[in-house]
Amino acid sequence: MIKKENKNIENWIGILIGAIAILAIKSIFENDNSKIISNKGRKILSDTKKMNDINEKILESESKKNHSEIYI
Repeated sequence: MIKKENKNIENWIGILIGAIAILAIKSIFENDNSKIISNKGRKILSDTKKMNDINEKILESESKKNHSEIYI
């Protein structure tokens, strides 16, 4: 009887640890947005004129045979 109770406790502890791990990973991905895009990047993304200029540069570089870097 004691071995069966120990197995049940071990199973519940394993399930609990798994649930905590899933929540931790989910939390990391949900709260990491500020680290992916800098403040300068957010300003550029919210500025329609700058985004249009970047889009034109991308289209222009794609039309050329030799690809060059795009500077923002």
